[in-house]
Amino acid sequence: MLFLQLAGLAFFTTLAVTGFMVQAGLGDVANHRSAHHQTTPTSGGLGFVAGLGAAAIALSFIDLSVPLHRSFTPSLSLIFAVSMLGFVDDVLTLSARVKFGTLLILCGAVVYLIGPVTSLPFGQTALKLPFIIGFFGSVLWVFVVVNTINFMDGANGFMGTVMMIASLGLFGVCLICGAPSAAILALLNTAILLGFLPYNRRRKALIFSGDVGALFVGFVFSMTVLLLFTEAENTAALYAGPLLILPFLTDVFLTLIRRVRRKENLLTAHNMHLYQRLIRAGWSHLQVTWLYGFIGLVLANIVLLCTHIGLIGSAGLLPFFTGMLVFSYYMASRHLPE
Repeated sequence: MLFLQLAGLAFFTTLAVTGFMVQAGLGDVANHRSAHHQTTPTSGGLGFVAGLGAAAIALSFIDLSVPLHRSFTPSLSLIFAVSMLGFVDDVLTLSARVKFGTLLILCGAVVYLIGPVTSLPFGQTALKLPFIIGFFGSVLWVFVVVNTINFMDGANGFMGTVMMIASLGLFGVCLICGAPSAAILALLNTAILLGFLPYNRRRKALIFSGDVGALFVGFVFSMTVLLLFTEAENTAALYAGPLLILPFLTDVFLTLIRRVRRKENLLTAHNMHLYQRLIRAGWSHLQVTWLYGFIGLVLANIVLLCTHIGLIGSAGLLPFFTGMLVFSYYMASRHLPE
């Protein structure tokens, strides 16, 4: 019941503040790489921050029956710091070096607070990692996820739908594995996105999340996976994270490979992601959203089932589905415009 109350508070706060931002109309002008051709407010992420803030205030007055992880409260401050970075970038358009450098520092800070991944389970065994490798590998995980979500936030309802499904799936994994702090964060992420989608998942979106919202969602999701690893007895649940957002990760990494092969500057903006090429080929924003959302829903159910029966740490699970999505990407890419 407590989880539902917190989720309800985050949902309605996000819904209300995002609605206000729609009326405020703060946005930027569409450019050559946009999937849109008109100015639309991009301040929806401020509703995300408000939703989390309301839930955090409520939590401070609640005597929980289970203790939260020691890193939970200070990690919230880092979420707000990442959101502020996105806000400054939305307003001032920071250089890629400044933005990525600041983001790396914040990623390192959250790994320091929660603790790094120290082993990689493979079936019945686990590969123990030296602390330094585990630390920088964990920082890389957070950094990659945050940027992946930011790169994929470019179509109506797209990021919000896929990440809502992924966050809800992660919430289920946290409950199965007995990780209360991670479960709260995953559920709040889900509720916040639910409060945002009524304005965004439309034929004509009323508002977008902007860098504030995209960085917020990616940071919360990636740090929740770290919390899950730290809190849960089943450390193999670590693999739930990449599996749940595999459609996004596949699109980003394969697009990156294509750009490297074409000798393009990786720090410049582009519109070469598969979802963007589908839209240029005539798909509507909502058709693309439903396609990726359906794949995400299938993966979420597989992740929950495998976690429940103890197969989430299977050595072949992640490579198998990665291979399937890579194959699908290349088959689709052959018939799409550059």
